[in-house]
Amino acid sequence: MIGALILKDLKIFFRNQFFAIITFLGIAAFIAVYYVMPAKPDDTLPVAVVLPGEAKVQYGEFMADALEADLVASESVLMDAVKNGDYMAGLVLTDETINSIKQGEEVSVPVYTAPGTTPELRQAFIDIFTVAMNNISFASSKTLINIHDNVTVLGPDLLGIGQPISLRDRMLPIMLMMIFSIELIGLANLISEEGERGTASALLVTPLRISSFFISKMLLGIGMAFVEVLILAAATGKLFHSTLLLIVTLLIGSLLITGLAFLIATFARIFMAVLAWSSLILLLLSLPGVTVMFPTLASSWIKLIPSYYLVDSLNRILNYQAGWGQVAQNLLILLAVGGVSLGFGSMLLRRRFQ
Repeated sequence: MIGALILKDLKIFFRNQFFAIITFLGIAAFIAVYYVMPAKPDDTLPVAVVLPGEAKVQYGEFMADALEADLVASESVLMDAVKNGDYMAGLVLTDETINSIKQGEEVSVPVYTAPGTTPELRQAFIDIFTVAMNNISFASSKTLINIHDNVTVLGPDLLGIGQPISLRDRMLPIMLMMIFSIELIGLANLISEEGERGTASALLVTPLRISSFFISKMLLGIGMAFVEVLILAAATGKLFHSTLLLIVTLLIGSLLITGLAFLIATFARIFMAVLAWSSLILLLLSLPGVTVMFPTLASSWIKLIPSYYLVDSLNRILNYQAGWGQVAQNLLILLAVGGVSLGFGSMLLRRRFQ
């Protein structure tokens, strides 16, 4: 009986041309985007420096090596380039400034940063430029700063300092989350339509048990969501890293999405209502993606969003080879939230259909 219900729901789901097209097109599009994006990380921050004539000969090579900086002709050229985003930051030095630095005097050096530069990154540029200027000062007395950094990251290196992560690999957990979103809307719409058309009520007056009805919907939601994200993980070659752990994580994520779809279907009666509520929930679910792309910008309140534990687990498994111990707590939280959402949504739908 449950198998027949699942088969019926699959036919209804793919009979809807919108969801049929968006399902296959979405998977194909995300696979294409993944391979179009750069495979190698670009961890350089381009900077530019303006030096006067004699100083360009004396310190140009030092600036290029120490700061990986490009030398530009004038302050106006530098300002335009930084404003256009060609460089993240720029430094302007004059003969007077360099002479003051050599004599150990306090100087004010203009530093230009690109629009949108965070305060933390701006301060980092200032500190780097300050060290470079101190090298000029020490060089005048034949003394060079000779410090070799030895950085040890405690826990996973989420910023990718020691082992940079490419942009497409950082984006992959978010892509998997977006694939889940397609199933969220599709399943919620399927359940809502059955309620409004009276299909659910008609089925429940037959010998069919209501528990079988909800089990079929649950298995359909989990199965479709899981297969879709599994295809994306396999196509990107990531399925074969910690395969069992990744499969379990994707299954629990599918349970969470199915539970949320049940909740949406309880109060969304028509497709536009389903779309509106789904869009709102998807907006909230997408916020934890910030923790993957920009770990330093994440706030503690973002952990209140259940998808944080899914995205964080996927990021650690796919990009940092995390084991069961590193993500066990995340998976337990996801399992609890998904189970509660599914149970509460089933209870409300039972009342609606009866």
